[in-house]
Amino acid sequence: MANLADASAERLADHFINYLFAEKADNRHVRRVASWVGLIVLGIEKLTGSRYVPRTRQLRFDYDKRSFKAKFNHSAGARGGIEIVEIVDGRGSPEGQTICSITNLEEAAAFYDNPASVF
Repeated sequence: MANLADASAERLADHFINYLFAEKADNRHVRRVASWVGLIVLGIEKLTGSRYVPRTRQLRFDYDKRSFKAKFNHSAGARGGIEIVEIVDGRGSPEGQTICSITNLEEAAAFYDNPASVF
């Protein structure tokens, strides 16, 4: 799969929505994030122009000389959500601290409005 490095924000959002409905069609708590994806992708785009998809389900980006990924986590909030996690140095891109959890549409909108505030 192409890493979508040069893709528009709309294309990236489409990629994740297509994945959700193709692979998680029977998983309502995963599909519920579909309405937030565009806001999160656009918020990340405000932070950086450097982002790509290293795995089908993750959006990786750099900000303030650090690397991060946005991914779904079933344990975020009561019904799952999108987490932004720092990637630390090491083999296999190990996860560091969770920077923020987005667990509803209002939190996605707040992230879009001021993404730098979570860092």
